[in-house]
Amino acid sequence: MRNPISPHPFFATLALILLGCAPMADTQARTGDPLAEQRAFFENMREMCGQTFGGRTIYAEEGDRTFEPARLYFTVEECGEDELRIPFIVGGDDSRTWILRMREEGLTFFHEHIREDGTEYETSGFGGHATRDGTATFQSFPDFWETEETPAAERRVWRLRIDREHDLFVYYLDRGGRPAYRLAFHLGPPSPASDR
Repeated sequence: MRNPISPHPFFATLALILLGCAPMADTQARTGDPLAEQRAFFENMREMCGQTFGGRTIYAEEGDRTFEPARLYFTVEECGEDELRIPFIVGGDDSRTWILRMREEGLTFFHEHIREDGTEYETSGFGGHATRDGTATFQSFPDFWETEETPAAERRVWRLRIDREHDLFVYYLDRGGRPAYRLAFHLGPPSPASDR
């Protein structure tokens, strides 16, 4: 499998970060609120409203060049009380949007994928509900559509990490318990807005 980690200083610490999981925080225990960490994560993302961040693919499965060699950007663009719409731009392709929703039942993360004519790609809508063991800076989202019949090799989990110590935002996708994608974005200072 290919693992193209750049020698640039920005990526120097990624090998230690990308495969790790965040420790559980104790906010839930202190407050008795099972969704406290999910709400805190949502608010941490909402604090980025109006900002654009550039990044790149750090890891992809062998032969998968979906996000390479394009420059990647995300913009926390539409910031409601319970929904964030985050366009994810791959080179000149702005068909993808990440969506975070914080509702009474918990946090969800999913992907909207729209063609130029306004119709949805068949893959639009994939994502998951946050687990209850996340933190204010790290959340996991097992696949909405996973069932007991889903082959183990196809089971997907998305994870999002806000790493202020290293000024990184990391998007993970695991498939079948193995890494499928790792995308890393530099959180500071914000990048110039991409031409959309």
